[in-house]
Amino acid sequence: MESYKIVVFDIGKTNKKLFVYDSNLRCLNPEEKGVTLAPMQWNGVLCDDAAAIWSWMKDGLRRVGERFKDIRVISVSTHGATIALLGASKDRIFKGDGGLVFPIVSYEQSISSEEDAAFYRDMGMTSDELQRETATARFGWLINHGKQVHWLKSRFPQRFAEVTDVLMWPQYLGFLLTDRKAAEPTYAGCHGYLLDAGGARYSVVAERLGVADKMPPFPLSCPWDTLGTLTPEVARETGLPADVRVTVGVHDSNAALVPYFVKGFTGFVVQDSGTWVVTMSPRERAEFSDDELGREVFYNRSIYGTPIKTTIFRGGAEFEFYRDKVLPGGKHPDSVDLKLFSEIVTRREAFALPTISRGSGLFPNSVARIIGTDTVFRDAATAWCVVDLGLALQGHQAILMAGGEDVKRVFIEGNIGRNNPLYRSVISTLLAGAEVSFGNSGGASYGAAILGAAAAEDKRPEDFADRVTMEHQLVPKMQIDTASLQAYAARFTEQAR
Repeated sequence: MESYKIVVFDIGKTNKKLFVYDSNLRCLNPEEKGVTLAPMQWNGVLCDDAAAIWSWMKDGLRRVGERFKDIRVISVSTHGATIALLGASKDRIFKGDGGLVFPIVSYEQSISSEEDAAFYRDMGMTSDELQRETATARFGWLINHGKQVHWLKSRFPQRFAEVTDVLMWPQYLGFLLTDRKAAEPTYAGCHGYLLDAGGARYSVVAERLGVADKMPPFPLSCPWDTLGTLTPEVARETGLPADVRVTVGVHDSNAALVPYFVKGFTGFVVQDSGTWVVTMSPRERAEFSDDELGREVFYNRSIYGTPIKTTIFRGGAEFEFYRDKVLPGGKHPDSVDLKLFSEIVTRREAFALPTISRGSGLFPNSVARIIGTDTVFRDAATAWCVVDLGLALQGHQAILMAGGEDVKRVFIEGNIGRNNPLYRSVISTLLAGAEVSFGNSGGASYGAAILGAAAAEDKRPEDFADRVTMEHQLVPKMQIDTASLQAYAARFTEQAR
C-alpha cells in the first residue's frame, strides 16, 4: 500500500482542530488542542469569523506541510446549521471570500417570536407540517437553514437580491480551497428545512424562498468524492502541491457514524454527548409518530443519503448547570452507589426534571425543577444520584425514539458516557434486550479521515474496514430491582410531559 497523509479539518462550533492521519488511518498529531475563535458582529448580527477561520486553515496547512510530507488529500468536517450565501456583491466580507454577500451568520443569533412565526406563515405550513414534509424539527435561534435564509431575506432584502449561490458550510470551505461548488446529503439534510423528507429533491421551503435553483443541482455528490484540487493561490500560500485533493466535505455528526457503517453494523444506535446529547440511528424511511411532532426529533442523512433518525437534548449543558450553579464543590461520584440508588428509585420521591432550556429537547413542555428537595439536598452524593438519574432517563428516552423499542446495539460516546457511570448503567439496565457499550469510535475527525482515504484511493469508505479500529467496552446491567427502576422512569416521564 502506498503511503500518504490525510489532513482533516474538524471545525466545531467552539473548537477548531486540524489533524493529520496516515494511510493506515493512524492519527499522527493526537496532541492537537485546536483553537477557539471569537464570533463577530455585523450590522447587529452575530456571525462566525470566517476570515479568522480561513486564515487559521491556511496557517495550519503551511504548518503541517512543513512537518509532514506526502499530503495527498484534505477532508473537511464541520458543525451544522451554517450556510454561505454568495453573489456578485462589490462589498467584500474579507479578502478572498469567494463572493460572500453576507458574513457567515452564527446559528446562535436569536430571533424574535414574531420573526419565527413569520417564517411558518410565509411558508404556509405549521411547524408540525414542515416536520413531516422536510424531516426537520423546529429549533430556536437560527439552527434551521431555511429559517436563516428567510430571516436574512426579510431583514436585508436589497442585499439578499444579490445572492446567486447557496453553499453549505463544509462545501463553502471546500470552495475556498478549490474554487469548485457541490452539495452532499449529510449537510443538505442537516435539520435545515431545505431538503425534502424523501431526500431526493430540495424542499417546498427552498422553492418558496427562491433558493432551490441557487443550490448545487441533484444528484448530490458523495461526501468522499473529490471536490477538486487546490487553487494555484492556495497552493502558493500554503506551500502544498497543487494536486492535493479536497473532499466534498461532511457534517460532523454524520462523520462520527462513518466507522460504524464501514464496520458493517446495522440496526444500531449511537449516542454522543457534549453540550448536546445527540442520538442517531439508521432507518429505512423518514417518518414520525404523532407523539414525536413538536419535539427535537428529526432525520439527518447518512453519507449514503439514507435517513438517520436523530434526537437531541442539552444534556451536557444541564449537567454543567447543576455542577456550576446548584452543586458547586459537590464532587461528582466516579462509581455507582447501588444502595443509595436503590433507595431513590424505590421511594420515588426525588426527581430532577428537564429542561433547563425551555421548549427544547424531548420534553419541551417540562419546566426544569427539583422534586423532593429535602431528600435531594441532604448530601452531595444523593443530589448527584438524582441529577444523573434524570439525565439518564432523558438519554434512554432519546434512544427509544431514535432506535425503537427493539433496539439491539447501543454505543454511548462522549463526555457523559465516558465520565458518568450511573448514566450508562441506567440505560443499559432499562434496555434489557440490548447490548450497550461505551467508548470511542474516533469521532468526526476519524470519520472524515476515512472519507479522505476513500478520496485519495478512489474507493468507497467500506473498502477500509480492515484499517478501521474502534474501542468500546460492554456496560453490565445493574444488579437491582428493575421493576422499581421502571416505575421510577414512568413517574419521571409522567411529571415531565
